Amino acid sequence: GYTEAVKILCEQTPVYVPRAEPAPKKKPFALPMPNDSFYRVRRYLNQRGIRDEVLDYCVQLGILYESAPYHNAVFVGMDEQGHARYAFLRGIYDRGKPFKMEQSGSDKAYSFCVPPSGKCCRVAVYEEAIETLAHMTLEGNRTDKYRLSVGGIYAPKDGRRKKEEKPPLALEHFLENHPEVTQIEICTNNDGPGRYACETMKRTYRDRYEILINLPEREGADYADLSKEAWEKKEKNRMER
Repeated sequence: GYTEAVKILCEQTPVYVPRAEPAPKKKPFALPMPNDSFYRVRRYLNQRGIRDEVLDYCVQLGILYESAPYHNAVFVGMDEQGHARYAFLRGIYDRGKPFKMEQSGSDKAYSFCVPPSGKCCRVAVYEEAIETLAHMTLEGNRTDKYRLSVGGIYAPKDGRRKKEEKPPLALEHFLENHPEVTQIEICTNNDGPGRYACETMKRTYRDRYEILINLPEREGADYADLSKEAWEKKEKNRMER
């Protein structure tokens, strides 16, 4: 009858199944093209209060350079084999909102880190790459500890603490690969999000590591602010002589 005929037709009629679209491939990581000089980035970072000794230390390690053609400062994160896996680009013009961007394909587990010149057991943790160099300058160019930028922090807008909060991926990965480290020096910004991140890291690691809190003294400041202000004060005194 009619019902049987419909069944036969349904069984014989091919059903269209839409083809699953392949997931877009993640763009492979590649460093921006280097410029043939470091002049513009050096001048910009000098005017942010960062000394040549600090810049030269990073340039020689291959973790800081100037890109072409846009002359951005490029902060490079290396893996355990010394291969670049991460890069943060910072524009050298501060008019308006400054240009900041992670290079496409960057692995945040390998964020920018300034290594010590010898053996050490401490890592200092910062929110941004420029703050590592600024604090290093303020501490007299000391190379006696790791200085790790975690590439930004998380803090809820309402300030309410959640039950499960993960510390920064870059710090987790760093500690896994540096069993010799026993001290964590927290140098986040002295503002609401920075203090929140500081407290999160403190609660996460205090049972396993010695925790040192070393936020900038002034409310609302980061170490990049303090190094720039110190340089401007020095320049003003020099001009008034």
